[in-house]
Amino acid sequence: MTQQALEPILRARAEELGAELRYGTELVSFESDDDGVTAVLRDRDSGDERRVRAQYLVGADGARSPVRQGLGIPMRGHPTFSDSITIYFRADVRPLLGDRNLSVIYVANPRVQGFFRFSLEGDAGFLVVNSALDANGERTTDVADDMGEERCIAYVRDALGDPDIAVEVESVQRWAASAEWAERFGDGRVFLAGDSAHVMPPTGGFGGNTGVQDGHNLAWKLAYVLNGTAGPGLLASYDGERRPISAFTVEQAYTRYVTRIDPGLGTDGLEPFVDEALVDLGYGYGVEPLCEDPQSPSAAPGRRAPHAVVDGKSALDLFGQRFVLLGDEKWCEAARTAAGALGVPLDAHAVSPERYGIGNAGASLVRPDGFVAWRTDERADDAAAVVSNELTRILAR
Repeated sequence: MTQQALEPILRARAEELGAELRYGTELVSFESDDDGVTAVLRDRDSGDERRVRAQYLVGADGARSPVRQGLGIPMRGHPTFSDSITIYFRADVRPLLGDRNLSVIYVANPRVQGFFRFSLEGDAGFLVVNSALDANGERTTDVADDMGEERCIAYVRDALGDPDIAVEVESVQRWAASAEWAERFGDGRVFLAGDSAHVMPPTGGFGGNTGVQDGHNLAWKLAYVLNGTAGPGLLASYDGERRPISAFTVEQAYTRYVTRIDPGLGTDGLEPFVDEALVDLGYGYGVEPLCEDPQSPSAAPGRRAPHAVVDGKSALDLFGQRFVLLGDEKWCEAARTAAGALGVPLDAHAVSPERYGIGNAGASLVRPDGFVAWRTDERADDAAAVVSNELTRILAR
């Protein structure tokens, strides 16, 4: 799903849950202290400013992130290697596509290097141009030097291999191609997520997924801390869990960029290629190796909890807002008792033991974000105490 299709869905759901979305609003400044964050916001149309006090601030403010800069957090990795453009256009490319269903089409001809994505109808799309020939016939990565309509139409025609096709340019966006991640994913009560925490070329399509993964990891932790279910120490795990995964994913995007678009950048020290399924779905937290085959999940602590049929539905449908314990009825009863005493939202379900590696007498405790937090393959004399201890540890109580 493209960003244009996904964002309206996220916006509608956020509003349904009570979020207040303010467009045309910029963050002027912020100050963090031991008790919270004070931010100054400005309406860009009226110029009016107001102060907002919050317990935490999440900087999801893009690749040039003023929040990250305000925290003085440097980036690591591969700085800008192309001043690229994305051309959004309308053109009837159906005769060129035929009956082929293509997702991403890489372009590597003598005049243009980049890639296409087309609409399902085949009447529009966008072209990313990472390098091209300049006026002197020399290859350049400073593509954004000329973003004029005539030049952009020429790029599209050159990339399509059709010098006469009718092209209407709708918009052109300039962006710097780099592959970097933040040295820290936050400071005190301020956190970074999405492009503010990591930037990568679109080769592999990992950027949006990685940002969603940040939000998935951070959101439940913030919610649990804010409602008093967890201690503030839970939030310290965000950097430790997400930064290694982000650095790994950035390097995978860079490997694809070098090998598919610009081998001239050099392959010395390039990270070995890892299959997309492992990058998107096989990563784990605090585990070695970093990724495993999602088609052969281990269900070990730190790994994504796999599918299993539970009460006639997929176990994946059970995860989202609460802890879930999977085990036999004795473990389930003990977990409900422990969670009730601690005031921790928890569901307990019986599950086929072989799927989660818990033997015939064990249990698995899954976090709200669907990652296994703890498991055992043994019976416990005081199972409620065991679950209570694990919840207390996980939640930094």
